[in-house]
Amino acid sequence: MKTLYIDTHCHLTSTEFQSDRLEVITAATSSGVEMICSAITPSEWQECLDLAAEFPNVHASVGLDPMLYQETESALSWIHMNSEKLVAVGEVGLDHYYLRDHAARELQEESFRRFIGLAAQVDLPLQVHSRSAGRRALQVLYDCDAKAVHLHAFDGKASLARTASEDHDYYFSIPTSIVRSQQKKKLAKAIHIEHLLIETDSPVLGPEKSKRNTPSNVNVALEETATILGRNPEELREIVLENTMRLYSRLRQG
Repeated sequence: MKTLYIDTHCHLTSTEFQSDRLEVITAATSSGVEMICSAITPSEWQECLDLAAEFPNVHASVGLDPMLYQETESALSWIHMNSEKLVAVGEVGLDHYYLRDHAARELQEESFRRFIGLAAQVDLPLQVHSRSAGRRALQVLYDCDAKAVHLHAFDGKASLARTASEDHDYYFSIPTSIVRSQQKKKLAKAIHIEHLLIETDSPVLGPEKSKRNTPSNVNVALEETATILGRNPEELREIVLENTMRLYSRLRQG
């Protein structure tokens, strides 16, 4: 099946897919969807690699939930050892929604900086989580002179995304929740067209808040974004696909 879409960020190793993971992947495959699976806890890392080895249209990205910053050392070591099997490092980043203590936030930020350094060292794109911390996450990335950056489901101000995409060549992925999120609609308008990606973040951020999301829904993000931008959906699909291949160069090698 020809690749029509790349879901640049999903969590196939989530327990919510435990009972029907094969069916979920098969359904996406039949819809022309390739998937970048992000594994963010130690128990998921090897499973993510195993899925990528088994399914040609699944690709592995390994990172660390920002709330698990105490496990940074083991994550850095594991990712470095397995970097040749990955298409990206991440997701990693900052989460100020759940973490309110300022001393803990400093530790989380130090962890983030170390992952930025690792991504540069192994020459892989970096998938960034920045919940309620968009401005600070971008500042850390700028301070570290980070390159090949992908901010997923960015919840910060659209003006910040505009500057990051236009002046720093950072990429932003629009999730399927754009159909019900005014913030994501503004985000889609702000991102430089050559730095626009799509994602599901499944099993969350679906078109319907109460329903489990799957990679097969990624076309929803594309079509809604095309409507918002006044673009022909097929034209935008080709642009987004090319953007994704530009950032994730190992997908071309596959």
